[in-house]
Amino acid sequence: MTYQTIAVHLDAGPRCATRVALAARLARRHGSRLVGIAPTGLPDVILAMNRAVPEAIECIALSAADLRRNADVAARAFEQECRRAGVASFRAEIVIDEAVDAVVRLGRCSDLVVVGQTDVGAPIQGVAFDFPQQVLLHAGPPVLVVPYAGTFGSLGERVLVGWKDTREAARALRDALPLLRDARHVSLVEVGPVPGDARGKDSLEAASAWLDSHSIPVAAHREIELAGVGDQLLSRAADLDADLVVCGGYGHSRLREWALGGVTRHLLEHMTVPTLLSH
Repeated sequence: MTYQTIAVHLDAGPRCATRVALAARLARRHGSRLVGIAPTGLPDVILAMNRAVPEAIECIALSAADLRRNADVAARAFEQECRRAGVASFRAEIVIDEAVDAVVRLGRCSDLVVVGQTDVGAPIQGVAFDFPQQVLLHAGPPVLVVPYAGTFGSLGERVLVGWKDTREAARALRDALPLLRDARHVSLVEVGPVPGDARGKDSLEAASAWLDSHSIPVAAHREIELAGVGDQLLSRAADLDADLVVCGGYGHSRLREWALGGVTRHLLEHMTVPTLLSH
């Protein structure tokens, strides 16, 4: 498996440049085609129609033009960074649609989607607060979420993989292979409530052996759950000075909507290093 195509979400937020630079480094490292997705968002028609009718039509037109200009600016900045970073193949896609719908639709035809973590203290116009969650649950490819704070000089040199005997964790491990092959150190950690559980031990050993079959050396161990699993994984990532966390992304259907599992939600809210999630 390789990342032949990497898609990255472009927006007007202050962290977009950091996200694009990271995606460009990945694309150059893996020889990937990099696609920048710049959704325009849609004008707030309801707000406009609350005004006098003649003014409303003009307001909608001006709003749409402004949204398009913002997307154009993001697309041009993306192309400039790709040239600067030496990315061999790239293109920007300006999409007249809401951000979630655009990234989900275009992201499905990629091997990896790069998005930003939501900063609830500084929301970005046109980007839903649950944007990373929706892309993770509906797009299909693995999603690399870049934190809204910090700088990332390296990515994938020291990797913490959160393991669990589930389909999502196995999918995340498989999806991360291109990054794990280049890592200097990979830690496979399972946090469980019962010490010495035979099934968990067998599963962890099987995952470790599978990585070894791909010539990826790994340090694997199982920990007793002393706090929340999400907190414990992030604490272990800090102890190991990890520059990438890999985990399964869990969710379930509830009243026609997707609700994230507690560990996934915690990681998305509190991550301090880029985190690759697979659903």
